[in-house]
Amino acid sequence: MLVRKQVGTVIVFALTVVAAIAIPTDSSFSYGTIRSSCAPTDAPAIAITLTTERSECKRTTGPYASFAIWRGLPIHAGQVVEFGPGSNAGSAARCAKEGDCKLAQSATIVFDSYEERSGAKGHYEMEFKGGETLKGTFEVKWCEERVICG
Repeated sequence: MLVRKQVGTVIVFALTVVAAIAIPTDSSFSYGTIRSSCAPTDAPAIAITLTTERSECKRTTGPYASFAIWRGLPIHAGQVVEFGPGSNAGSAARCAKEGDCKLAQSATIVFDSYEERSGAKGHYEMEFKGGETLKGTFEVKWCEERVICG
């Protein structure tokens, strides 16, 4: 009987270790860009694309995380934006490539610093169906491009 309990304990421990490895606690999506965008209603929005390396103002081809914010603009230092059912603040997603994205069930992005038309720094956390979590810190630079909504 004691052997069964020990085996059961070892199995539970092993499954816990595997689960901890499978669920990333810190993301390598720490750099990226921020730019003007449009909300689904054609109202002004802000788009943030987070990548694994410092990026230029061009479309990302590899894996990335993205946030689209269309409520609570303009953004300011210290601002917290929460995404999820009923928030209507925007959207958050992790993408393998453009067009291949998985929306977060809930997410939070915090702007520790923000300079209009310059860039921002902060931290974020995304939660996905199945319990997967993606979180990290970020530093993004502003990319100027002409956007006309409406």
